[in-house]
Amino acid sequence: MAGGSVLVRAIVARHRPAIASSAAGLAAIAAAAFSGATFVSNGQDGASMAMAILTGVALLCYLANLLAVVGAKDGA
Repeated sequence: MAGGSVLVRAIVARHRPAIASSAAGLAAIAAAAFSGATFVSNGQDGASMAMAILTGVALLCYLANLLAVVGAKDGA
């Protein structure tokens, strides 16, 4: 829910870098959730690793989003 809210706010603000990083972060969260569900149902080690990596990717996307918005606010 929070990822979707961030994406909607970026779209409303028409901030292209924030839109891109928010969309990528939301996609990574969705893929991590799918990998987590696969891990729970099948117990595959690869699904657990994918879930962990995708969670890290989502965190990096939202960090990039934060830096892009703060940079735009400061005029950089």
